[in-house]
Formats: sequence, structure tokens, C-alpha cells
Amino acid sequence: SNEIMKAFTYDVQLQGPDITLISGDLTNNGERQSHLDMADHLSSMESSSGTRVYVIPGNHDLLNPWAVKFKGQHQYKTDSISPKQFRKIYGPFGYNEALSRDSHSLSYLAAPSDKLWLLMLDTNMYRRNQELRHPQLEGQLSPSTLKWIDQCGEMAQQKGARLIGVMHHSLLDHSDLIHEGFTIQNKDEVRDVLMQNGVQTVFSGHIHIQNISSYVKDTRQIYDVTNSALSVYPHQYGTLSFSPARHAMDYQTSPMNMEVWADANRIKDPNLQHFKTYSESSFEQLSGNGSYKLLTQNSRYAHYTEHQLRAMTDLIQSLHKNYFAGTHVVKQDAIASSEGYQLWLNAPSSSQRDYVMRLAAQGNKDHNHLHVSLP
Repeated sequence: SNEIMKAFTYDVQLQGPDITLISGDLTNNGERQSHLDMADHLSSMESSSGTRVYVIPGNHDLLNPWAVKFKGQHQYKTDSISPKQFRKIYGPFGYNEALSRDSHSLSYLAAPSDKLWLLMLDTNMYRRNQELRHPQLEGQLSPSTLKWIDQCGEMAQQKGARLIGVMHHSLLDHSDLIHEGFTIQNKDEVRDVLMQNGVQTVFSGHIHIQNISSYVKDTRQIYDVTNSALSVYPHQYGTLSFSPARHAMDYQTSPMNMEVWADANRIKDPNLQHFKTYSESSFEQLSGNGSYKLLTQNSRYAHYTEHQLRAMTDLIQSLHKNYFAGTHVVKQDAIASSEGYQLWLNAPSSSQRDYVMRLAAQGNKDHNHLHVSLP
């Protein structure tokens, strides 16, 4: 993660964006030291590139009972942080310059420009983490926070500014496979409030896949763009161009250039010099090993040959890569004609087969580009 953040900082330095948004899960398990380390990375990012960083917490970041530190091959319980400590540590990254703060959450309103304002929404439910003994997966926005959003919308309208939303949990469902706990619980209510206040685009991250969903009501439309996790293959981030003159916003994904950073800093580690190959191989191995083990343990597939089992496993690896990268439109035809797909299509019924077929039916859609016309 340290090398990934350094490489990402180098990308930001080369591209020089006006703002950089992080939609939560700044740490793995909310360790206080990890938060301090991340704040150092973000300070370096701002000073080296001129960008302004804005963050919100994710469900892993606060009051996390899983917080541990490492020494050699051992791990030990360590301190997590409270909401008050989060606001202090990340004060330079949004909170200190907020136009308005919600008194019931870590949500805030920021104005990086006169024309574009940021509605940074804390959707996490972390008060019961110690009781549950794990970070709570689900998210929601309280009635009081929804009223605060209305106040923010009025402020933006008075100043002629457009609002975009940033939240950890998804606003809209992004997958038939998994959405419970990942889509915000009161999604209909939150969606309607955001649309009433002129929000057309929301960025989220909790589900860790690259996916774009939309909802239309009357003549209005809202998009929820959930971004890949930077620490997970294919290690990509989104870039957004906002043009008031063209009345448009354009979004696309970009790969993190680990190899460029490694070369610039004369890093000799071959895994970093050839990071894309290393990361893809690691991801395939992790996905393939688990899938192959499930196949061989299921008596319904005992008559399949080793070659057939490997072909079926290879298909799952391809589907997982496309699912996380949002590249269904590019790979769908190749998947449908593969040996592995044909074997799964005619395989005995099982929960694993159902999972694979649903994964293969995610649709022919490009989730890496979006054009939004503004009224």
C-alpha cells in the first residue's frame, strides 16, 4: 500500500488535477497509525502537485475493533480512532475549509470553485462496531442529515453552483450478485433528496468494483459511479472534467502508473517494475485457487477432467477481472465463445454455477466512461 500511494501521488503530480477525491476506506482496519501515515501521503500529494484533497471516511475507518499492528509474523491489537479524531487528522483535507458541516455525522460541504461544490457525505454506521465486534457493513443517512442536505442545496442554488455528491456506500444498486450492505439502506429517500437539490452525479466506493448505474425520474437523471479500489487490481482511478462553458461533465478511468514511478525513482524490485503483470497474476491466482478448490470439492463435478476443471476456473478468473475493471463491453463476446463458458452452461446445477452464470450475464456496458449533460 505504501508503494501504491507513492505511485498514485506521482500520477497526481504529473497530471496536476485541481482536486482529488477519496470516498472512504482510507485504511484497512482503521488503525490510528495507518491514518497518520495516510495523512502524510495526502500532505505530500498536495504539496508536490498543487491539488486539493477532500476525504470522507469509509466503514473500515472509525471505531474499528479489528485494528491491529504488525511485528514480524505477529499481529497485535492497537488503537482505532473516533469521529472527532478523524476530523482532526484529516482537517487539512476538507474539514477545515468546509462551508458547512453536518452536526450529526462527518458530512460536510466544500467549495473548491465558484461553479462546482462538493457534498461530502458520511454514510457509515460505526456506533455499534465494538458491540458487533466488526465494522458495520451497512450505511444510511439520518433524517437530520437529509435536512442538512436541503440546506446545502439552497446555499448552492443561491450562489449558482452545481453540486456533486461523494459517499462511501452506493446510492444505486450496481450488481445482481451483491448489493445488500453495499447500497445505502434508505436509498430511495436519499436519491430523491439529492435529485431535488440538483445533484446529477455521485461518486462512491464501498463495493470496490468499477460500475456506473443511473436512475431516471420524469426528465431528471442521476448517476452513481462506483470506483475501483486503488489497492485492488486493476489499480485504477477516475478522472472527471467539469466544463461550465460546455455544460458538461466527462468521466473516465485511468490506470495507476506504478512502473513509471518505479523507473523515475530507480526502484529495482521486479514486481514493481512490471507491476501490471505481477498484480494481474496475483489477482488471477487468488481468484483461481478458491474457485478451483470449490470445484474439486463438489461431487457433482467429480467426473470432469483436469483440463475441463481448469477451463472452468479460467473463465471465473476472466469474469472476476472484467467485473472489477468494469470492462464487460470489451470481453463479453470472447467469454461467451470460450470453452469454460460452454462447460458451465451445461454443468450440473449448483450455487457455484448460479454465481458464474450471473457473473457472466452482467451486461454489455462500458463502465469506464460517462458523459453528463448539464442543464
